[in-house]
Amino acid sequence: MEKIGKPAPSFRAPALVAGTLTYLDSTQFAGRWTAVCFLPYFGIVEPDFLDHQTNNFDRIDTTLLIVSSGTRPLHRMWLDRPTTPRTPLLYDPLGRLHRSFGVAVAQIPVRCQTFLIDRAGLLRFHLIHDFADRGLAAFQEILTMSQTQDSEVVTAKRSEYDANREAMTALSEVEACETRRL
Repeated sequence: MEKIGKPAPSFRAPALVAGTLTYLDSTQFAGRWTAVCFLPYFGIVEPDFLDHQTNNFDRIDTTLLIVSSGTRPLHRMWLDRPTTPRTPLLYDPLGRLHRSFGVAVAQIPVRCQTFLIDRAGLLRFHLIHDFADRGLAAFQEILTMSQTQDSEVVTAKRSEYDANREAMTALSEVEACETRRL
């Protein structure tokens, strides 16, 4: 996908969060790893399954967002149920969020598409998978590797900065000694 490495699309969409209808904005997730999962047809997925997945993503410091592509209002299906998941469920009735990520709005059930957004707001990865433990576990493994790699880059940059700072300090001390001699 040509958008990998570029800033993630910004969005504002209606959502069901822990049983409450609200709007979610992409700026709410700034500075945090985020997985945006587009489901081809939402139907009713068991809240326990979604909460289990949310817990798995929470353990690796990542927010999981589920985006519904059905034309039937997602919120009505969930509000009629006795329990709702705590996973944020976004509703994209006009397909704007789908189009901004380059995901086709499917009428026939196909596989999920999940995008990884890093702390800097860049799209890091795109995976097409089944919405099952195995598909999401594969995504989480890739996510963990990306986070580790990101952490190593930050550590390397920090070490490089510290080395440069030490060199500058040593240089200024030498210059101070040279100035005193004159």
